[in-house]
Parts: sequence; C-alpha cells; structure tokens
Amino acid sequence: MNMSRDDRLARVLGAGIESFDIPEEQYLIAEATYKVACTFLRDYWADNEAGGALYPQGSMRLGTVTALIHRRDEYDLDMVCRHDLDKTETSRDDLKADVGEALKHFAKEHPELGLTLDDEGRRCWTFQHDTLPFHMDILPAIPNLEAGPNGILVTDTQASRWHHSAPIDYADWFLDVQYDEWRAGAVRVAENRQMDVEALPRRFFKTTLQRTVQALKRHRDIFFTDDLGNRPSSIIITTLAAQSYEPRGGLFDVLHHVVEQMPTHVDYKLGRYVIANPVESGENFADRWIGHPARPRRFFEWLEAALRDFTAIAEAHHTDDMLARTAHALGSRPAAAAHDALNADPGVTRRLVVAAPVPAGNERFA
Repeated sequence: MNMSRDDRLARVLGAGIESFDIPEEQYLIAEATYKVACTFLRDYWADNEAGGALYPQGSMRLGTVTALIHRRDEYDLDMVCRHDLDKTETSRDDLKADVGEALKHFAKEHPELGLTLDDEGRRCWTFQHDTLPFHMDILPAIPNLEAGPNGILVTDTQASRWHHSAPIDYADWFLDVQYDEWRAGAVRVAENRQMDVEALPRRFFKTTLQRTVQALKRHRDIFFTDDLGNRPSSIIITTLAAQSYEPRGGLFDVLHHVVEQMPTHVDYKLGRYVIANPVESGENFADRWIGHPARPRRFFEWLEAALRDFTAIAEAHHTDDMLARTAHALGSRPAAAAHDALNADPGVTRRLVVAAPVPAGNERFA
C-alpha cells in the first residue's frame, strides 16, 4: 500500500498509542464497581448525618488511562471517597482508618466483584481485581470548605497537615484546554452517527493532547523501568503537557511541541521546584522532589530522551525502521499494533470509541 511518510507516521503513532487504552469492557466493570460501592457506603454510614461521594479522578476522568509496564500492563484507576465531615469532626488518621474499614467490609460483602484490598499507600487504599488487569486507588477525603464546592482535603501519612486538592476542577481545566479540538472532532463523529453533538459522550473522540499524555506516560515507564523511585508522576506530565499544548498540525506535531515546551513551565522558587496545580494554588505537584535532587535531574533527562526518541520515529526513512524506533520508544505491543494498522485495509473504518467515559458528576452515597 502506497502511503506518504506523514501518513505512515500518523498511522503508526495513532495505532501505537491507541493500544494503551483500557478495553471498554474493563472500564465498564470498574464503573459498575464504584456505583455498587456508593450504595454500600451510603448504607454503611447510614447512622451518620454526613453525606459524601465516590467519583473518578486522574486519568480515569481525563481519558488518559494507560497500561502500566511495571505493574504487568495493569490499568491504574483512581477514585476519591469523599466523606462530608468537617475537619473538626475527624483526624487524618481516623478518616484513613474509617474509609479503609468500610472498604474491607465492602470487599467482603461483595465477593462477586473480585476485589481484594491489598495495599495501604501514602494517601490511598488500593483494590486489586482478582482476575482482570486493573487496580483501583481509593483516596479518602473530606470537603475543603474554603476552596469552593469541589475542593477537598485528603490524607497523607507523610505530611503533618491535610493535603489540598481539587480533582474535579482539575479535570474541568484539562478538558477545557482541549475543548476546541474535541468539539471539532466530535462534530464529525456526531454527523456520521446522525446524532446531536451535545449528546455525544467524550469517549467517542480522543484529542491529540490526550494521546500525547498517553505516549509520554508510556515512554516514561520505559525510561524509568529500573529507577521507579525517581519516576515523575502522571499528574506532573499531564499538567505540563496541557500547559504546553497547541492544537495545530497532526499528532506528531503536537507531541513534539509539547515535549519541547514542558521544561519552560517548571518554576524554581526559593530553592524549590514548583509545578502548581492550575486550579488549587496550595498544591505543588513537585512536592515529592523536595529533598530528592535526583528526581528533577532525572525528569529533565527523560524529557531530552523523549524528544530524541519521538523525533527519531518521525525521521525514519523506511517503515521497518519507523516500527523499530516505535518499539524502542513505546514498546513492542504498540509497534505490533502500528504494524497491523499499516497493513490494514484503508477502506475499513477504525473504531472511534477510544477514550474512557468522563462521568458527568459525582456518585453520591448519601
């Protein structure tokens, strides 16, 4: 099949990055799980006047879920469990323990869901699915009444105070940054489906920014395979990518521009690196770099490697070379998916449902 180098590049990157997506059936299982959990928590805390909500955050809400190499290609799905108590009514330790106890009872009473509460992290409790390759990190939180309707205060075993966050507002910011591109793509999809674009779920079209974030997360995982302690967080990558994003050109153009510009959005103030949460000024996404000089150094080394590796894909003169460089940058499975896409019948329409759905709001449990 005759194809220009630009067309080959677009198909290689598009198919390769698409292979990172969580299969929709697994996402639907995860979505059903948290809805069942909402019902359980409502009954579990029935004698408490405080309400609450359980809702997705992070990549699950942003449409950037990417299989994790260091977790055997598992998908990491993040949730917030907000218990509507005032901070004078509980402590960070008590909230963490209370939510953990509730989740233990939930897993015990719903064995059909196949969940095991197997880890307590710095901020979260983790559910591992017994058979499917995904885990769910549950973040205990209470409302932050000083930060609007969506602000929360979360637990952190390594901090001396409540940690500020606003995952709903952050997701709204991230999705708004790319809205024009999404709208243009969604209009085309809606016309093909003969439906109103306002009724089209976000999952029916994925933007170049979302694909760029997925590519960077996968390249990061490969680069830091033997150095997980210095591995930059996904929220840092997502924030800097969104701040660097310009919706012009194809996927490679956006990816290349983003990687070039990301370092310019990292601040250095009073001897500390700062990557501020764009919707919550009290949250510094680079706080884990403090006292660990290797982490920022390795972060900038990784960006240089990412720019070099993605540029190499674009500069490949032959298809086999392009696929080999894709395997180096993103892994063998994306390269195999790209190979299949290059050899696919161009008359066959590829699927458009490529992103995880973004829930309209919170699932309340009271």
